[in-house]
Amino acid sequence: MQVRNEVKELRLLFEVLQILDSASDLSDNLETVLEVMAEHTGMMRGVITLLDERHGEIAIEAAYGMSPEAQSRGRYKLGEGITGKVVESGKPLVIPNVLVEPLFLNRTGSRGRKEAVSFVCVPIKMEGRVIGALSADRLFAESEALEEDMRLLTVLASLVAKAVRNRQEHHRMLEENRRLLDVLLEQTRPGMFVGTSPGLRAVLTQLAQVAPTSATVLLLGESGTGKELAANTIHAGSPRAGHPFVKVNCAALPEGLIESELFGHEKGAFTGAAGPRKGRFEAADGGTLFLDEIGELSLSTQVKLLRVLQEHEFERLGGLETRKGDVRVVAATSRNLEQMVRDGLFRQDLFYRLNVFPVSMPPLRERPEDVHPLIEHFLEKYGHTIGKRGLRVTPEAEALLLAHPWPGNIRELENVIERAVILTTDGLIRPSLLPPSMQASCPLSSLHGTLPEALERVERQLITQALRECRGNMGKAAQALGISERVMGLRMRKFALDYKTFRRWRS
Repeated sequence: MQVRNEVKELRLLFEVLQILDSASDLSDNLETVLEVMAEHTGMMRGVITLLDERHGEIAIEAAYGMSPEAQSRGRYKLGEGITGKVVESGKPLVIPNVLVEPLFLNRTGSRGRKEAVSFVCVPIKMEGRVIGALSADRLFAESEALEEDMRLLTVLASLVAKAVRNRQEHHRMLEENRRLLDVLLEQTRPGMFVGTSPGLRAVLTQLAQVAPTSATVLLLGESGTGKELAANTIHAGSPRAGHPFVKVNCAALPEGLIESELFGHEKGAFTGAAGPRKGRFEAADGGTLFLDEIGELSLSTQVKLLRVLQEHEFERLGGLETRKGDVRVVAATSRNLEQMVRDGLFRQDLFYRLNVFPVSMPPLRERPEDVHPLIEHFLEKYGHTIGKRGLRVTPEAEALLLAHPWPGNIRELENVIERAVILTTDGLIRPSLLPPSMQASCPLSSLHGTLPEALERVERQLITQALRECRGNMGKAAQALGISERVMGLRMRKFALDYKTFRRWRS
């Protein structure tokens, strides 16, 4: 019998560990733990309470065998009732019969007045301090059985404490990420990213995490997605912010000059080298070197770049002196470097050295909710430059802008708006001021991919436009679209849209 009980306990503990290790919500996990505990032990009810240290109040976090109304009544002060005594003292309590125990409050009202049950309550401790309690009811039992219950609950309480600590650590990391993101956004104004889409927020969070480090960053994405701005953001948020930020476009330089540009040259190194010249690595000493379109480098230059990244040393072209440099490298490419490695066009060792912290920049077609804020941003930017105020986009022109797939991404959108601002004579951006190819395009031309993907993009655009026109009023937007507010709310959650972001948009 003893062996059988131990096996049952081991099964219970194993199952509880699996539940707590899952990625689900902690409150749901704790309720499942209590259900499993009841199944394995025959306990009638189970409760996990946690202490709010700021207010000195103990509240139910999860419960089994208790209605939601009863759970809401389960609040205690330190020292109040059996739960309050256990949390205050840090010592377990066993009550053989709650009917004859004056400390037992039955505040939840979940037990009948004549219900003779035993009650076991043990503290949940984390790093030597009490953070809550685990308690359970069972039918009136002998003292030996209650002692066994207390021992088992104490083990379960230690597992719960670890799960709570993990949640607190997770929340702490999320708060730190938000803090870093806020700092980074503040540091990069006014040249900051524009938009509130989930894809952009994810990128900004990654940039905030990697900026304070010295790690090499590889920015991936199509042309015009903001890779240079991302590199600038990393530099601005790093300890190197007071040192040079040097940019090199590897695609813009011929192969014969790229090595000289990167590493410098000595007098007479080649025809036209009239004197010694520093390269970009020397110019960026102490700061950040941004290598744009790094996939365009020749294999011979890749070898030298790998040495600089590994050893932090190089020689000028035509020189013998080995020079050292303290430079952080941020690289970017619109090409598929992994495929280039497979094709023998890019060195595998260099790819791994650059790919320490990859960040993928989302194309504008995957950020449709950011199109309108970007339009507003560029209207203000070029309106201020040219001296035109109060610029507005007509609904017809905006429909064309929202439907366009933007293969050139943000750079293409900026050029379109700049051209329209130059051409307008009355402050209105009409379809006639947009590029001819955009004026002639049918909305269906922007639909590509599978049918479900295309329908989802149309649905997202319609909901985004309705929210903007109704300034974030969900009810009005739902009415305009002919759907219920409930469906509107479901769609907004699906597309991660926040009505607050639409309140400040101009109609």
